[in-house]
Amino acid sequence: MTFTRIEDFLYILLLLLFVSIWLFILRQRHFIKDQEIKYSYRLKDAQEKLEEYITDLDNLLVMLVSIHEFGMTATGIISKEELSQSVINSACRLIRSDAGSLMLLNHETNELTIAASKGLSEEVIETTKMKLGEGIAGRVAQTGKAIFVEDIESDARFLRTNAKHYSSKSFICVPLRVKNRIVGVLNVNSCEKNRIFEERDVRLLTILADQAAITFENIELYDNLQNFYLEMVQTLARAIDAKDSYTHDHADRARHYARLIGKKLSLPEPMIRHIEYAALMHDIGKIGIDETILHKTGKLTNEEREIIKKHPAIGNRIIAPVAFLSPVAPMVLYHQEWYNGQGYPEGLVGEEIPLGARIVAVIDAYDAITSDRPYRKALSKEVAIKELKKGSGTQFDERVVKAFLEILEEEDREPAKAEAR
Repeated sequence: MTFTRIEDFLYILLLLLFVSIWLFILRQRHFIKDQEIKYSYRLKDAQEKLEEYITDLDNLLVMLVSIHEFGMTATGIISKEELSQSVINSACRLIRSDAGSLMLLNHETNELTIAASKGLSEEVIETTKMKLGEGIAGRVAQTGKAIFVEDIESDARFLRTNAKHYSSKSFICVPLRVKNRIVGVLNVNSCEKNRIFEERDVRLLTILADQAAITFENIELYDNLQNFYLEMVQTLARAIDAKDSYTHDHADRARHYARLIGKKLSLPEPMIRHIEYAALMHDIGKIGIDETILHKTGKLTNEEREIIKKHPAIGNRIIAPVAFLSPVAPMVLYHQEWYNGQGYPEGLVGEEIPLGARIVAVIDAYDAITSDRPYRKALSKEVAIKELKKGSGTQFDERVVKAFLEILEEEDREPAKAEAR
């Protein structure tokens, strides 16, 4: 009996051990399954975040390339306003926001103003101005360090006058910086009320802002260089006017009308600028013409007329070797061509004549008619208009004449409006 009891006891013990092991294995299986599910969710979240980061980096790369291309190939073609709008659109797209602004710093007044925006009212755009150190944007411009806040309404650094215009709370402001010089700031706020920006958003915007700042600097340098060129061309043009007292201020008037016609014809800004240069310098070849011929009060001989006809070619030879004036040289060379092919020096017809030359031809003819000449006094504006209409389609491009006459009509209406006031 004792042996049987011991056997039964061992049997029960083994049974309990087996059940315990089985329950332990069962619990482990459930635990492992739960862990697998948990890690599966974590892995899925990590994959989604990784895909999101990769998408953000891809977007950032595309935007940086676009802005870099602006700086490398479009300088002088786009304006600061166009670039500003492109940058703020890129910033909002990069961190999935629908509101923000790009503010540029005026180094004379030390004041930030909105150059481009998205999702802001006209009132905010027009009235928002900040001094260095004022509000978040002013502090970022002053210190050159990015700031992001979770709640703009509770942050003492955020100006109360602006906070009410933002529908969400989270806000990022990063500087546009070239070396140690601040160009402006980039502001973006979250379009989702419950979303709070992360540090990575600040880093992405900082990279974008740095490239944008370099491009703004390039545009400014280009504009300064162009202004220098323009001043040099104006000086040359005035030297030409001084040689021929009868054409005093002719170059400045020609330049004025060249820009107005270019805008009326919706020409791109670089082309308008080249036409301005051509208008200023179209008579530079007269430097090579004897003053006795230029100032002759009587009728020119055939020989003298042929000498005068050389001034476009002389002007071309002076301008063509100068790299930045190379697009202007053909306009100077062909500004005496007629639309019907009866002009000089090569008898070009219609569209063969550069548009800039056709514009200068109309302006030059109008100014010649309405100015004193060695051989006659100035004629009236009405006579000049009549002559332009008469020559439209033969001597002049009809489209250019039409645009110029519209400009003259607009000028006539301005004094009338002033008197009515």
